[in-house]
Amino acid sequence: PTVPKPSLCVWSDLSVHNMDELAKCSSTTETRKLLANIFNLGNNARGNILLDLYMNSLKFAKTQNFSKEQSSAYFSIVKKTHEVCVSTPFGNLESCFAFFRELVLTHGVHRPPWSLEIFNTAQISAVTSQIVDTYFRHFKMYKYTFTPKVRLDLTLQYEGLPPTPPPEEETPIQADLEEQTPEIDVSASPEAAQGAKEEILPEEPVKKDENLSELLKQMHATVERQLEDTDKAINEKIQSLEGGHGTPKGRKSKSP
Repeated sequence: PTVPKPSLCVWSDLSVHNMDELAKCSSTTETRKLLANIFNLGNNARGNILLDLYMNSLKFAKTQNFSKEQSSAYFSIVKKTHEVCVSTPFGNLESCFAFFRELVLTHGVHRPPWSLEIFNTAQISAVTSQIVDTYFRHFKMYKYTFTPKVRLDLTLQYEGLPPTPPPEEETPIQADLEEQTPEIDVSASPEAAQGAKEEILPEEPVKKDENLSELLKQMHATVERQLEDTDKAINEKIQSLEGGHGTPKGRKSKSP
């Protein structure tokens, strides 16, 4: 997928009401529960990783004494960068970092309505260093965790042949043959061993297809008849070219 164009993301993920509720939380457990309810995160590996990422983002915003507006913008920058990272299973580190850099500059330059100066120069430097050290340093880990596994099941069907059974339904033919094959005493005489082999592999009577043999005979007769007709036609053509008379014996025909 194509990388989206960076845009202002103030109050896009965490609204004013959400920021007020987060400020009222008295413990880390309450904050995690509230974030899980806001973003519908389950109690699984991916949900816990996202909760850790979101909690670290809020902790960094509190450490930098960001306002509610700045905290919401920083949280959305981290969240949208992560969404671009996991939007494709292919490697997109360069495009993801370019998106993050433009997204930060969108919130650092006052050119409304395209960008607003939410962060000053020092804050932009701190935000960039924090995300590079915490997120992009573990980019492959997030990529591996949130990339869905794709399994290809290839089935081939040919006309006139039964469909191939799936691998789970295949029977261990080799194991069955080994179980059914009796052991041969190698210390016995060669004649006994040969007799044992003949008992293991009995000869099955060969069944002849009468219809196939008749068809082969008809084809052979047809080919013979066509060859005779061809030889006869060639001889007649030669005689007509020589004026109806063959070449006398003992005399070489003159080349034209």
